[in-house]
Amino acid sequence: MTQTCLESEFIYNESQLILVCGDYMRRILLSEQEIQIAAEQYGTPLYLYNLDKIGLQYTKLQQHLPSNFRIFYALKANSSLSICQKLAQLACGADISSVGEFTAALKAGFRADQLVFTGPGKTNAELAASLEAGIGLIALESVNEAQRLNDLAGRYSKKQNVLVRINPSYRTDQSCEVQQQRGNFGSSKGQGGESSTLVQTLGSSASKFGIDQASATEGIATIDSLPNLSLKGIHIFTESNVLNYRQLLASWSNTINIANRLNDKGYPISMLDFGGGIGIPFNPVDDEFDIESFGQELQPLFGNNRYPYQCIVEIGRYLVGESGCYITEVVDIKQSQGQKFIILDGGVHQLLRLSMKSANKYMEVLGRNGNNTQKATLAGKLPAPLDILVEDVSVPEDIAIGDRLVIYNCGSYGFNYSLTNFALHNYPAEVAYEDGIMGIIRAKGNVEDFFINQNLGFVTKTGASATAVF
Repeated sequence: MTQTCLESEFIYNESQLILVCGDYMRRILLSEQEIQIAAEQYGTPLYLYNLDKIGLQYTKLQQHLPSNFRIFYALKANSSLSICQKLAQLACGADISSVGEFTAALKAGFRADQLVFTGPGKTNAELAASLEAGIGLIALESVNEAQRLNDLAGRYSKKQNVLVRINPSYRTDQSCEVQQQRGNFGSSKGQGGESSTLVQTLGSSASKFGIDQASATEGIATIDSLPNLSLKGIHIFTESNVLNYRQLLASWSNTINIANRLNDKGYPISMLDFGGGIGIPFNPVDDEFDIESFGQELQPLFGNNRYPYQCIVEIGRYLVGESGCYITEVVDIKQSQGQKFIILDGGVHQLLRLSMKSANKYMEVLGRNGNNTQKATLAGKLPAPLDILVEDVSVPEDIAIGDRLVIYNCGSYGFNYSLTNFALHNYPAEVAYEDGIMGIIRAKGNVEDFFINQNLGFVTKTGASATAVF
Protein backbone atom coordinates (compact mmCIF):
# COMPACT_ATOMS: atom_id res chain seq x y z
CA MET A 1 0.00 0.00 0.00
CA THR A 2 1.37 3.39 -0.97
CA GLN A 3 1.49 5.77 1.97
CA THR A 4 2.28 9.45 2.30
CA CYS A 5 3.53 11.06 5.50
CA LEU A 6 1.83 14.35 6.30
CA GLU A 7 1.99 16.83 9.11
CA SER A 8 -0.61 19.41 10.14
CA GLU A 9 -0.74 22.15 12.73
CA PHE A 10 -3.35 21.30 15.37
CA ILE A 11 -4.58 23.17 18.43
CA TYR A 12 -6.61 21.99 21.39
CA ASN A 13 -9.82 23.83 22.14
CA GLU A 14 -12.02 22.69 25.03
CA SER A 15 -10.53 19.20 24.87
CA GLN A 16 -11.51 18.77 21.21
CA LEU A 17 -8.97 18.57 18.41
CA ILE A 18 -9.59 21.19 15.74
CA LEU A 19 -7.54 22.00 12.67
CA VAL A 20 -6.92 25.63 11.86
CA CYS A 21 -6.56 26.29 8.14
CA GLY A 22 -6.84 29.90 6.96
CA ASP A 23 -10.27 31.22 7.91
CA TYR A 24 -11.75 27.74 8.33
CA MET A 25 -12.01 25.34 11.24
CA ARG A 26 -12.84 22.20 9.31
CA ARG A 27 -14.79 19.45 10.98
CA ILE A 28 -12.97 16.98 8.75
CA LEU A 29 -9.65 17.93 10.44
CA LEU A 30 -7.71 17.87 7.17
CA SER A 31 -6.00 20.84 5.55
CA GLU A 32 -6.45 22.05 1.99
CA GLN A 33 -2.85 21.03 1.31
CA GLU A 34 -3.51 17.47 2.47
CA ILE A 35 -6.64 17.23 0.34
CA GLN A 36 -4.71 18.52 -2.69
CA ILE A 37 -1.93 15.98 -2.10
CA ALA A 38 -4.47 13.15 -2.03
CA ALA A 39 -6.08 14.33 -5.28
CA GLU A 40 -2.71 14.62 -7.04
CA GLN A 41 -1.47 11.23 -5.86
CA TYR A 42 -4.65 9.18 -6.32
CA GLY A 43 -6.59 11.13 -8.94
CA THR A 44 -10.20 12.23 -8.99
CA PRO A 45 -12.99 11.53 -8.30
CA LEU A 46 -11.86 10.42 -4.86
CA TYR A 47 -13.20 9.71 -1.39
CA LEU A 48 -10.87 10.79 1.42
CA TYR A 49 -11.47 9.82 5.06
CA ASN A 50 -9.80 10.91 8.28
CA LEU A 51 -9.87 7.94 10.65
CA ASP A 52 -8.68 10.16 13.52
CA LYS A 53 -11.99 12.04 13.28
CA ILE A 54 -13.88 8.75 13.61
CA GLY A 55 -12.00 8.07 16.82
CA LEU A 56 -12.93 11.50 18.18
CA GLN A 57 -16.62 10.98 17.39
CA TYR A 58 -16.64 7.57 19.06
CA THR A 59 -14.95 8.99 22.15
CA LYS A 60 -17.57 11.76 22.44
CA LEU A 61 -20.38 9.21 22.33
CA GLN A 62 -18.68 6.94 24.82
CA GLN A 63 -18.01 9.80 27.24
CA HIS A 64 -21.48 11.34 27.20
CA LEU A 65 -23.98 8.51 26.73
CA PRO A 66 -25.09 6.82 29.98
CA SER A 67 -23.13 3.78 31.13
CA ASN A 68 -25.98 1.40 30.21
CA PHE A 69 -25.48 2.21 26.50
CA ARG A 70 -23.48 0.26 23.97
CA ILE A 71 -22.50 1.71 20.59
CA PHE A 72 -23.10 -0.30 17.41
CA TYR A 73 -21.77 0.95 14.09
CA ALA A 74 -24.37 0.92 11.29
CA LEU A 75 -22.54 -0.50 8.27
CA LYS A 76 -25.13 0.89 5.86
CA ALA A 77 -23.51 4.32 6.40
CA ASN A 78 -20.16 3.17 5.02
CA SER A 79 -19.09 -0.46 4.69
CA SER A 80 -15.49 0.20 3.58
CA LEU A 81 -13.45 -2.47 5.35
CA SER A 82 -10.83 -0.10 6.77
CA ILE A 83 -13.47 2.15 8.30
CA CYS A 84 -15.24 -0.88 9.77
CA GLN A 85 -11.92 -2.17 11.09
CA LYS A 86 -11.24 1.16 12.81
CA LEU A 87 -14.57 0.93 14.62
CA ALA A 88 -14.09 -2.74 15.50
CA GLN A 89 -10.79 -1.78 17.12
CA LEU A 90 -12.62 0.88 19.13
CA ALA A 91 -14.81 -1.91 20.60
CA CYS A 92 -18.02 -1.03 18.75
CA GLY A 93 -20.62 -3.60 17.99
CA ALA A 94 -22.05 -3.60 14.46
CA ASP A 95 -25.53 -3.21 12.97
CA ILE A 96 -25.86 -5.19 9.74
CA SER A 97 -28.81 -5.67 7.37
CA SER A 98 -27.59 -8.19 4.77
CA VAL A 99 -25.28 -11.17 4.36
CA GLY A 100 -22.94 -8.83 2.48
CA GLU A 101 -22.70 -6.50 5.48
CA PHE A 102 -22.44 -9.54 7.77
CA THR A 103 -19.42 -10.72 5.77
CA ALA A 104 -17.88 -7.24 5.73
CA ALA A 105 -18.24 -6.97 9.50
CA LEU A 106 -16.53 -10.31 10.08
CA LYS A 107 -13.72 -9.47 7.64
CA ALA A 108 -13.16 -6.15 9.44
CA GLY A 109 -12.74 -7.81 12.83
CA PHE A 110 -16.17 -7.79 14.48
CA ARG A 111 -17.20 -11.06 16.13
CA ALA A 112 -20.55 -12.57 15.20
CA ASP A 113 -21.79 -12.17 18.77
CA GLN A 114 -21.13 -8.40 18.47
CA LEU A 115 -23.64 -8.06 15.63
CA VAL A 116 -27.32 -7.16 15.47
CA PHE A 117 -29.16 -8.04 12.24
CA THR A 118 -31.81 -5.40 11.49
CA GLY A 119 -34.08 -4.56 8.58
CA PRO A 120 -37.13 -6.01 6.86
CA GLY A 121 -37.32 -8.88 4.41
CA LYS A 122 -34.75 -11.24 5.93
CA THR A 123 -34.76 -14.45 3.90
CA ASN A 124 -34.52 -17.94 5.34
CA ALA A 125 -31.02 -18.20 3.87
CA GLU A 126 -29.96 -15.01 5.69
CA LEU A 127 -31.51 -16.15 8.96
CA ALA A 128 -29.87 -19.57 8.66
CA ALA A 129 -26.45 -18.01 7.97
CA SER A 130 -26.90 -15.81 11.05
CA LEU A 131 -27.74 -18.80 13.22
CA GLU A 132 -24.81 -20.81 11.90
CA ALA A 133 -22.39 -17.96 12.63
CA GLY A 134 -23.73 -17.40 16.15
CA ILE A 135 -25.03 -13.85 15.69
CA GLY A 136 -25.69 -11.90 18.87
CA LEU A 137 -29.12 -10.41 18.16
CA ILE A 138 -31.75 -10.44 15.43
CA ALA A 139 -34.30 -7.61 15.30
CA LEU A 140 -37.59 -9.10 14.11
CA GLU A 141 -39.82 -7.07 11.81
CA SER A 142 -42.97 -9.21 11.88
CA VAL A 143 -44.60 -12.22 13.49
CA ASN A 144 -44.09 -14.17 10.24
CA GLU A 145 -40.36 -13.46 10.38
CA ALA A 146 -40.32 -14.60 14.01
CA GLN A 147 -42.05 -17.86 13.18
CA ARG A 148 -39.62 -18.57 10.33
CA LEU A 149 -36.64 -17.85 12.60
CA ASN A 150 -38.11 -20.04 15.33
CA ASP A 151 -38.43 -22.99 12.93
CA LEU A 152 -34.85 -22.54 11.69
CA ALA A 153 -33.45 -22.17 15.20
CA GLY A 154 -35.15 -25.45 16.12
CA ARG A 155 -33.35 -27.21 13.27
CA TYR A 156 -30.04 -25.85 14.56
CA SER A 157 -30.93 -26.70 18.17
CA LYS A 158 -30.38 -23.05 19.15
CA LYS A 159 -32.28 -20.48 21.13
CA GLN A 160 -31.76 -17.14 19.42
CA ASN A 161 -31.80 -13.81 21.25
CA VAL A 162 -34.18 -11.39 19.52
CA LEU A 163 -35.54 -7.87 19.61
CA VAL A 164 -38.94 -6.91 18.21
CA ARG A 165 -39.11 -3.78 16.08
CA ILE A 166 -42.14 -1.62 16.79
CA ASN A 167 -43.59 0.98 14.43
CA PRO A 168 -44.67 3.65 16.95
CA SER A 169 -47.88 5.65 16.60
CA TYR A 170 -46.07 8.91 17.26
CA ARG A 171 -43.10 10.64 15.69
CA THR A 172 -41.25 13.83 16.36
CA ASP A 173 -41.26 16.40 13.59
CA GLN A 174 -37.74 15.20 12.69
CA SER A 175 -38.86 11.65 11.89
CA CYS A 176 -37.64 10.03 8.68
CA GLU A 177 -41.11 10.03 7.09
CA VAL A 178 -41.83 13.68 7.90
CA GLN A 179 -38.42 14.79 6.65
CA GLN A 180 -38.76 12.83 3.42
CA GLN A 181 -42.02 14.64 2.72
CA ARG A 182 -40.32 17.98 3.36
CA GLY A 183 -37.02 17.10 1.67
CA ASN A 184 -34.99 18.86 4.37
CA PHE A 185 -32.85 16.25 6.12
CA GLY A 186 -30.52 17.82 8.64
CA SER A 187 -32.37 21.13 8.79
CA SER A 188 -31.43 23.37 11.68
CA LYS A 189 -35.03 24.52 12.00
CA GLY A 190 -36.20 24.05 15.54
CA GLN A 191 -32.80 24.38 17.18
CA GLY A 192 -32.90 27.46 19.44
CA GLY A 193 -33.69 25.77 22.71
CA GLU A 194 -37.44 25.36 22.29
CA SER A 195 -38.97 22.15 23.61
CA SER A 196 -39.88 19.37 21.19
CA THR A 197 -43.29 17.79 20.97
CA LEU A 198 -44.43 14.48 19.59
CA VAL A 199 -46.61 14.75 16.52
CA GLN A 200 -48.87 12.03 15.16
CA THR A 201 -48.20 11.30 11.50
CA LEU A 202 -51.49 9.68 10.55
CA GLY A 203 -50.83 9.93 6.83
CA SER A 204 -47.41 8.25 6.96
CA SER A 205 -47.45 6.10 10.07
CA ALA A 206 -47.95 2.98 7.94
CA SER A 207 -44.52 1.45 7.49
CA LYS A 208 -42.72 -1.57 6.10
CA PHE A 209 -40.70 -1.53 9.33
CA GLY A 210 -41.76 -3.38 12.46
CA ILE A 211 -45.05 -4.27 14.10
CA ASP A 212 -47.52 -1.41 14.55
CA GLN A 213 -47.69 -0.17 18.12
CA ALA A 214 -51.45 -0.78 18.18
CA SER A 215 -50.89 -4.52 17.69
CA ALA A 216 -47.49 -4.78 19.38
CA THR A 217 -48.76 -6.45 22.57
CA GLU A 218 -50.45 -9.22 20.60
CA GLY A 219 -47.40 -9.68 18.36
CA ILE A 220 -44.96 -9.76 21.27
CA ALA A 221 -47.15 -12.28 23.09
CA THR A 222 -46.89 -14.61 20.08
CA ILE A 223 -43.13 -14.09 19.70
CA ASP A 224 -42.49 -14.56 23.43
CA SER A 225 -44.28 -17.94 23.25
CA LEU A 226 -42.00 -19.33 20.53
CA PRO A 227 -39.72 -21.92 22.17
CA ASN A 228 -36.57 -21.30 20.15
CA LEU A 229 -36.50 -17.53 20.57
CA SER A 230 -35.45 -15.53 23.62
CA LEU A 231 -37.16 -12.13 23.69
CA LYS A 232 -34.72 -9.51 25.00
CA GLY A 233 -36.26 -6.20 24.08
CA ILE A 234 -37.63 -3.83 21.49
CA HIS A 235 -36.20 -1.80 18.62
CA ILE A 236 -37.71 1.57 17.64
CA PHE A 237 -36.01 3.81 15.10
CA THR A 238 -37.78 6.73 13.41
CA GLU A 239 -35.46 9.76 13.52
CA SER A 240 -32.77 10.75 11.03
CA ASN A 241 -29.97 13.31 11.26
CA VAL A 242 -31.44 15.27 14.17
CA LEU A 243 -29.47 18.35 15.25
CA ASN A 244 -31.74 19.50 18.07
CA TYR A 245 -31.04 17.02 20.86
CA ARG A 246 -34.44 17.68 22.46
CA GLN A 247 -36.12 16.21 19.39
CA LEU A 248 -34.24 12.96 19.83
CA LEU A 249 -34.79 13.00 23.58
CA ALA A 250 -38.56 13.15 22.97
CA SER A 251 -38.39 10.17 20.61
CA TRP A 252 -36.25 8.08 22.93
CA SER A 253 -38.48 8.96 25.90
CA ASN A 254 -41.41 7.61 23.92
CA THR A 255 -39.51 4.34 23.37
CA ILE A 256 -38.88 4.01 27.11
CA ASN A 257 -42.57 4.57 27.82
CA ILE A 258 -43.56 1.86 25.33
CA ALA A 259 -41.11 -0.57 26.94
CA ASN A 260 -42.42 0.27 30.42
CA ARG A 261 -46.00 -0.47 29.37
CA LEU A 262 -44.93 -3.83 27.93
CA ASN A 263 -43.11 -4.67 31.16
CA ASP A 264 -46.21 -3.67 33.12
CA LYS A 265 -48.07 -6.35 31.15
CA GLY A 266 -45.49 -8.97 32.11
CA TYR A 267 -43.30 -9.14 29.00
CA PRO A 268 -39.55 -9.44 29.71
CA ILE A 269 -38.24 -6.27 28.05
CA SER A 270 -34.70 -5.64 29.30
CA MET A 271 -33.03 -4.20 26.20
CA LEU A 272 -33.84 -1.10 24.14
CA ASP A 273 -32.46 -0.49 20.66
CA PHE A 274 -32.99 3.19 19.83
CA GLY A 275 -31.54 2.96 16.32
CA GLY A 276 -29.68 6.14 15.43
CA GLY A 277 -30.72 9.69 14.64
CA ILE A 278 -27.86 11.77 16.06
CA GLY A 279 -27.10 14.23 13.29
CA ILE A 280 -24.26 16.25 11.83
CA PRO A 281 -24.50 19.70 10.19
CA PHE A 282 -24.25 19.82 6.41
CA ASN A 283 -23.13 23.43 6.31
CA PRO A 284 -20.43 25.49 8.08
CA VAL A 285 -22.79 27.51 10.28
CA ASP A 286 -25.17 25.15 12.12
CA ASP A 287 -24.23 24.09 15.61
CA GLU A 288 -23.24 20.49 16.19
CA PHE A 289 -25.56 18.11 18.02
CA ASP A 290 -25.17 18.85 21.74
CA ILE A 291 -24.12 15.37 22.81
CA GLU A 292 -23.10 16.56 26.28
CA SER A 293 -26.55 17.99 27.13
CA PHE A 294 -28.21 15.01 25.48
CA GLY A 295 -26.29 12.61 27.68
CA GLN A 296 -26.99 14.63 30.81
CA GLU A 297 -30.74 14.64 30.17
CA LEU A 298 -30.79 10.95 29.30
CA GLN A 299 -29.35 9.99 32.68
CA PRO A 300 -32.47 10.67 34.80
CA LEU A 301 -34.71 8.90 32.28
CA PHE A 302 -33.01 5.68 33.37
CA GLY A 303 -32.04 6.57 36.93
CA ASN A 304 -35.66 7.33 37.84
CA ASN A 305 -37.26 4.59 35.75
CA ARG A 306 -39.09 1.68 37.34
CA TYR A 307 -37.39 -0.87 35.06
CA PRO A 308 -33.66 -1.22 34.29
CA TYR A 309 -32.61 -1.35 30.64
CA GLN A 310 -29.49 -2.13 28.65
CA CYS A 311 -29.47 0.09 25.58
CA ILE A 312 -28.14 -0.04 22.03
CA VAL A 313 -27.58 2.83 19.62
CA GLU A 314 -26.97 2.08 15.94
CA ILE A 315 -24.83 5.02 14.88
CA GLY A 316 -23.61 5.58 11.33
CA ARG A 317 -23.65 9.18 10.13
CA TYR A 318 -22.48 10.69 13.45
CA LEU A 319 -19.46 8.38 13.62
CA VAL A 320 -18.19 8.61 10.04
CA GLY A 321 -20.05 11.36 8.16
CA GLU A 322 -17.77 14.26 9.06
CA SER A 323 -14.64 12.16 8.56
CA GLY A 324 -14.99 12.03 4.78
CA CYS A 325 -14.96 14.31 1.77
CA TYR A 326 -15.51 13.79 -1.95
CA ILE A 327 -13.00 15.37 -4.31
CA THR A 328 -13.85 15.96 -7.95
CA GLU A 329 -12.37 17.99 -10.82
CA VAL A 330 -13.93 20.58 -13.11
CA VAL A 331 -13.91 19.25 -16.69
CA ASP A 332 -16.12 21.84 -18.38
CA ILE A 333 -17.84 25.17 -17.75
CA LYS A 334 -20.84 26.28 -19.81
CA GLN A 335 -23.86 28.57 -19.91
CA SER A 336 -27.44 27.58 -20.66
CA GLN A 337 -30.17 30.23 -20.77
CA GLY A 338 -28.19 32.46 -18.45
CA GLN A 339 -27.41 29.68 -15.97
CA LYS A 340 -23.83 28.64 -15.29
CA PHE A 341 -23.05 24.91 -15.21
CA ILE A 342 -19.88 23.47 -13.69
CA ILE A 343 -19.39 19.99 -15.18
CA LEU A 344 -17.42 17.63 -12.95
CA ASP A 345 -15.68 14.30 -13.43
CA GLY A 346 -17.79 13.01 -10.54
CA GLY A 347 -21.56 12.93 -10.10
CA VAL A 348 -24.54 11.11 -8.63
CA HIS A 349 -23.11 7.76 -9.73
CA GLN A 350 -20.68 8.28 -6.81
CA LEU A 351 -22.50 10.77 -4.53
CA LEU A 352 -26.29 10.45 -4.62
CA ARG A 353 -28.22 12.66 -2.19
CA LEU A 354 -31.75 12.85 -3.53
CA SER A 355 -33.42 14.33 -0.43
CA MET A 356 -30.23 16.01 0.80
CA LYS A 357 -29.06 17.72 -2.36
CA SER A 358 -28.48 21.00 -0.51
CA ALA A 359 -25.82 19.22 1.59
CA ASN A 360 -23.55 19.46 -1.47
CA LYS A 361 -23.37 23.22 -0.92
CA TYR A 362 -20.99 22.42 1.94
CA MET A 363 -18.04 22.61 -0.46
CA GLU A 364 -15.24 24.78 -1.72
CA VAL A 365 -12.97 25.07 -4.72
CA LEU A 366 -9.42 24.28 -3.61
CA GLY A 367 -6.99 27.16 -3.97
CA ARG A 368 -9.68 29.75 -4.72
CA ASN A 369 -10.90 31.34 -1.51
CA GLY A 370 -11.56 34.86 -2.80
CA ASN A 371 -14.60 36.93 -1.85
CA ASN A 372 -16.08 37.30 -5.35
CA THR A 373 -18.56 34.51 -6.05
CA GLN A 374 -21.36 33.69 -8.45
CA LYS A 375 -24.22 31.19 -8.49
CA ALA A 376 -23.87 27.99 -10.48
CA THR A 377 -25.15 24.44 -10.85
CA LEU A 378 -22.78 21.56 -10.13
CA ALA A 379 -23.44 18.70 -12.55
CA GLY A 380 -21.79 15.38 -13.27
CA LYS A 381 -20.87 13.69 -16.53
CA LEU A 382 -23.69 11.13 -16.73
CA PRO A 383 -25.99 11.20 -19.79
CA ALA A 384 -29.02 11.81 -17.56
CA PRO A 385 -30.80 14.92 -16.22
CA LEU A 386 -30.77 13.31 -12.76
CA ASP A 387 -27.02 13.96 -12.54
CA ILE A 388 -27.19 17.31 -10.74
CA LEU A 389 -25.25 17.48 -7.49
CA VAL A 390 -26.67 20.84 -6.43
CA GLU A 391 -28.23 23.99 -7.92
CA ASP A 392 -27.75 27.63 -6.92
CA VAL A 393 -24.43 27.16 -5.15
CA SER A 394 -21.86 29.94 -4.74
CA VAL A 395 -18.58 29.33 -6.57
CA PRO A 396 -15.59 31.65 -7.15
CA GLU A 397 -15.95 33.90 -10.18
CA ASP A 398 -12.53 32.76 -11.41
CA ILE A 399 -13.29 29.01 -11.21
CA ALA A 400 -11.58 27.25 -14.12
CA ILE A 401 -11.37 23.90 -15.87
CA GLY A 402 -8.93 21.72 -13.95
CA ASP A 403 -9.86 23.16 -10.55
CA ARG A 404 -10.60 20.66 -7.82
CA LEU A 405 -13.74 20.89 -5.77
CA VAL A 406 -14.16 19.24 -2.36
CA ILE A 407 -17.57 18.43 -0.87
CA TYR A 408 -17.44 17.91 2.90
CA ASN A 409 -19.25 15.48 5.19
CA CYS A 410 -19.33 12.63 2.68
CA GLY A 411 -18.06 9.90 5.00
CA SER A 412 -21.53 8.38 5.26
CA TYR A 413 -24.04 7.43 2.55
CA GLY A 414 -21.55 8.21 -0.22
CA PHE A 415 -19.66 5.48 -2.06
CA ASN A 416 -22.10 2.64 -1.29
CA TYR A 417 -25.27 4.72 -1.57
CA SER A 418 -24.96 5.80 -5.19
CA LEU A 419 -25.61 4.74 -8.79
CA THR A 420 -22.17 3.20 -9.22
CA ASN A 421 -23.02 1.13 -12.31
CA PHE A 422 -24.81 3.85 -14.28
CA ALA A 423 -22.93 4.57 -17.56
CA LEU A 424 -20.07 2.28 -16.42
CA HIS A 425 -17.71 4.94 -15.12
CA ASN A 426 -14.89 3.58 -12.96
CA TYR A 427 -15.42 3.40 -9.22
CA PRO A 428 -13.57 6.12 -7.29
CA ALA A 429 -10.62 5.26 -5.10
CA GLU A 430 -10.95 5.54 -1.33
CA VAL A 431 -8.05 6.94 0.68
CA ALA A 432 -7.64 7.16 4.46
CA TYR A 433 -5.61 9.37 6.76
CA GLU A 434 -4.56 8.33 10.27
CA ASP A 435 -1.80 9.53 12.61
CA GLY A 436 -0.09 11.58 9.90
CA ILE A 437 -0.11 8.77 7.31
CA MET A 438 -2.22 8.68 4.16
CA GLY A 439 -2.81 5.49 2.17
CA ILE A 440 -5.21 3.92 -0.27
CA ILE A 441 -7.86 1.63 1.23
CA ARG A 442 -9.76 0.83 -1.98
CA ALA A 443 -8.03 1.07 -5.36
CA LYS A 444 -9.70 2.98 -8.16
CA GLY A 445 -11.90 0.71 -10.24
CA ASN A 446 -11.25 -0.29 -13.82
CA VAL A 447 -13.52 -1.00 -16.74
CA GLU A 448 -13.28 -4.79 -16.32
CA ASP A 449 -15.01 -4.57 -12.92
CA PHE A 450 -18.37 -4.21 -14.65
CA PHE A 451 -18.07 -7.51 -16.52
CA ILE A 452 -17.29 -9.81 -13.60
CA ASN A 453 -19.78 -12.71 -13.50
CA GLN A 454 -21.29 -11.83 -16.89
CA ASN A 455 -21.53 -14.60 -19.48
CA LEU A 456 -21.28 -14.00 -23.22
CA GLY A 457 -21.64 -17.70 -24.02
CA PHE A 458 -25.43 -17.63 -23.84
CA VAL A 459 -25.93 -15.78 -27.14
CA THR A 460 -25.73 -18.04 -30.22
CA LYS A 461 -24.24 -16.53 -33.34
CA THR A 462 -26.76 -16.50 -36.19
CA GLY A 463 -26.59 -14.92 -39.63
CA ALA A 464 -24.02 -12.53 -40.99
CA SER A 465 -22.31 -9.95 -38.86
CA ALA A 466 -23.71 -6.45 -39.17
CA THR A 467 -21.49 -3.61 -40.31
CA ALA A 468 -21.82 -0.26 -38.59
CA VAL A 469 -22.00 2.76 -40.89
CA PHE A 470 -21.28 6.30 -39.74
